[in-house]
Amino acid sequence: MTSYLVTGASRGIGLEFIRQLSQDPNNTVIGLVRSAAKSVYLQEVSDLPNVHVVEGDVTSVEIMKKAAESVAAITGGSLDYIIENAGGAYGADTSFANPNNDPSTLVEELKGNFELNAVSGVITTNAFLPLLRKGKAKKIIFISSAIGDIQFTRVTGFAGTAAYGVGKAALNFIAQKYASELAAENFVVLALSPGFVDTSSTKEGDQTQPSEEDMKNLQAVFDQWVKSQPDWDRKPLTVQDSVTKQLKVISTVGPKDSGKLLSQNGNTAWL
Repeated sequence: MTSYLVTGASRGIGLEFIRQLSQDPNNTVIGLVRSAAKSVYLQEVSDLPNVHVVEGDVTSVEIMKKAAESVAAITGGSLDYIIENAGGAYGADTSFANPNNDPSTLVEELKGNFELNAVSGVITTNAFLPLLRKGKAKKIIFISSAIGDIQFTRVTGFAGTAAYGVGKAALNFIAQKYASELAAENFVVLALSPGFVDTSSTKEGDQTQPSEEDMKNLQAVFDQWVKSQPDWDRKPLTVQDSVTKQLKVISTVGPKDSGKLLSQNGNTAWL
């Protein structure tokens, strides 16, 4: 059996990883969530014989140590792949240079995004590293974002989601540091961007429609993002397509890719 641990598995991209990986009966698939009882969408697949649910908080060292013990009991003490999907935007996207913004709010958002998107990656990886060292694949995948890529930001001029971008940029660097440190042990460590994904629908028939104002703001963002990829059709990926593409990248990356930030396409075509 090949073992996978997916954090942030309660909905969206994380849940879709569980769905697709569990289709192979030779996979042992473990979803880590804060609350199993509240993860209503995950419950739809948690009854499958090769799916297991473990509770944990990726920002807590002690809780993640206990989560690793639970995973070890499921897998027999090893782990092949970890897909670190937990994270997200903290706060209300306060910009850096607007003089009308509250400086204390900006500081809070910077700290919150750094903890949620970067520090959590170190906590999670270190908690499961003993199991990964005993695994066969030795692959550590951080789900990141092109929003944290300096070149993407330079080319597009995109200044939005500033604090979130800082958190993801730090995560990308963390991936490189782990890649350097673990190279001698034949680990592959990757920061992986899922692309621009429509996560508004977590279940067929359950979708939140964006307002007219939201669409206007999105179009302004698209006008900037397209500078990085002029042939982009301005359409988001479905969660299903994004995860399918990401799994292909995860299965094919090797030591020469360790430490990189790659897109769902296996390159730097982010959209």
